[in-house]
Amino acid sequence: MVMNQKIVCSKCGGRGILIDADPTKPAIRCSCYQQRVGAQTHLGIPPRYQSSTLDDFWSWWITEHPEATLLSQLDLANQLLMNPMSRATLKNGLDLKLEHILQKSGYQPSNQGLGVAKHIRYALQPSGYDQLTGWALQGKSISDFWWISGGPQSGRSTLAASALKARVARTSESGLFISIRTFSQELKDVYYDIRSFKNTEFQSERALMQPLMDTAVLVIDDFDRLDNDIRLARAFAQLLDYRYAESKPTLLTATQGPRSVLQSEQSPLIKLGDESLLRRLEQSQRVECQPTLKSLITLIAST
Repeated sequence: MVMNQKIVCSKCGGRGILIDADPTKPAIRCSCYQQRVGAQTHLGIPPRYQSSTLDDFWSWWITEHPEATLLSQLDLANQLLMNPMSRATLKNGLDLKLEHILQKSGYQPSNQGLGVAKHIRYALQPSGYDQLTGWALQGKSISDFWWISGGPQSGRSTLAASALKARVARTSESGLFISIRTFSQELKDVYYDIRSFKNTEFQSERALMQPLMDTAVLVIDDFDRLDNDIRLARAFAQLLDYRYAESKPTLLTATQGPRSVLQSEQSPLIKLGDESLLRRLEQSQRVECQPTLKSLITLIAST
């Protein structure tokens, strides 16, 4: 994806309509209007995710996570809670979280095989999924930063793209999806180009970053793949600071949670020493692309 400076239509001056000099003739749509609509539809989303919707994501999700597996984990959660010794090991409110999922799922144990759950969706859906979809579809759960994490093939990029499309469709806001690896390379090309007088199509860092600053909603995919170049870290830190100050929501995807990514010795952002930015990112609204119950079971097993 190549970011260029905005080109104003020579026919309509960027208005999207053509006004005839004769006041008796109606204004008509300029040909550039449909081009802009088409560009808005894709929002910079890669072809792989362009057709994705939240409904499609959910249909895929329930096939990836069979109900029988979740029922088995609900049985395990119930056993942990019913046994006084195992329940005593559940610290930091983990027992209450398990109870909440069991209640919301309408779980009932069975003496013959797996238990049953009338509303298994609450155990099945990604942690933070209701908050994200509520924000995209209804304007709820307002947050400056969303952090969507998950391993390879977990659906994190698809979910981010689907949420972006749903939000833009509802609000008619501008939106943009970028891959940090692709965009980082474009920025590095700018840094190298500035040393060459042969670059007749020179674009400044500001020109490349401007669309990311201007858009109402931004998705930065694979944020944990940010290049180690300190100039790139500084550019993205300034971008995130600006968007925070302007209350423009930003969705970041990564393989791990914010603390693991940002506090790593390899993190280029930690080199900047910007504690305020790191704290804000660590406090992002979390969405974890694995079933909510599985996340809790995994957390319990690791403690």
